[in-house]
Amino acid sequence: MEDGTAAPAHTPAVLATLGAVAIGPRTHPGGDPTSAPAPAADAGPSAGSPAPSAPITVTVRPSDREAACDQYVVDSPPSEVPRPPAAVDVPAWVARTGAVVGHYQSIELTVQGTGSDTVVLTALNVRIARIAAPLAWNAYSMGEGCGGGVDVHSFDLDLDAARPRPVVTEGGAGLPVKVSERDPEVIEVTAETTSHDVSWYLELEWSSGSRTGTLPIGVRDGTPFRTSAVKGRPLFSYPIGGKAWEPSPFQQ
Repeated sequence: MEDGTAAPAHTPAVLATLGAVAIGPRTHPGGDPTSAPAPAADAGPSAGSPAPSAPITVTVRPSDREAACDQYVVDSPPSEVPRPPAAVDVPAWVARTGAVVGHYQSIELTVQGTGSDTVVLTALNVRIARIAAPLAWNAYSMGEGCGGGVDVHSFDLDLDAARPRPVVTEGGAGLPVKVSERDPEVIEVTAETTSHDVSWYLELEWSSGSRTGTLPIGVRDGTPFRTSAVKGRPLFSYPIGGKAWEPSPFQQ
């Protein structure tokens, strides 16, 4: 493959990372990126003092609503790519093919308190760990139709912007919002790139009483999300009742 083995793009995870991260954008023209370090704990609010333990857990999963919209880029011809999987089998399909999410990546974050105290989610930020030229692989569509409503806490993310930031989806509501052990909240983020291969992760700022902190959120074990543009790449779809991948009528 031209860019190494990709981490699974849709792997559920419960993260409990501490502190904040400060990894700036790194641009690598020519499509030969060097990965930045995975999100790691910061030193804390002051030198010598530990970062506060985050009183929340975050479960990361792909958005079911956008499943039919999903596209992946794979460094293989159609004859060597398995047919589209059921939603529950996506992680295994991604691992088997070395696929990277294409164009859009829509995820849901289920945030829940770990105790009886109320936690306020105050802000959601994005960090770019790596930027490269889009992968020159074939694109494969999981379906030929998609769409849906708007979550209460829903954000759009333009990964091609000079300074990417989550923007509240039209008709939705942003932060702050309160969570507790009995009252979780779901935050949906839909990221898009039409020009790059981007590794990125989120930072969720929280406060509880006198405590504050920032929780980095990635796919699993601190691994960033990864999304590659598909514009100009051969796009294939698997028709309902079909027996093989075929060129999609919705080439980009």
